[in-house]
Amino acid sequence: MRTFELTPGYYEWHLNDKATGETLHNIVDEDVDFLCFDPAGLPLMFFEVVGLCHEELQAAEEQYNQGEDYNGIKPAHTLTAEEMKVAAQVMAETLYNYYIAA
Repeated sequence: MRTFELTPGYYEWHLNDKATGETLHNIVDEDVDFLCFDPAGLPLMFFEVVGLCHEELQAAEEQYNQGEDYNGIKPAHTLTAEEMKVAAQVMAETLYNYYIAA
């Protein structure tokens, strides 16, 4: 199984494969609010962030299955179901710690 890291980019976040450096997913900054805060601007609970990150990865997977990119990314090898769970956890931990717990 691959190992993941979520790193900031220029007005976006990149989910990368640590071993290869390949960008597997891209979150644009305007989507971070949706992943971390409710409509009133209140921070979400950690488990909610995990769920939304998983939904984000599933939405990307649907695009890839249709032969399309998602936020400018179309990885050579998509995530397995198990990798998607792990990646969502990594994404949530990074975003939660950066935007909510800080």
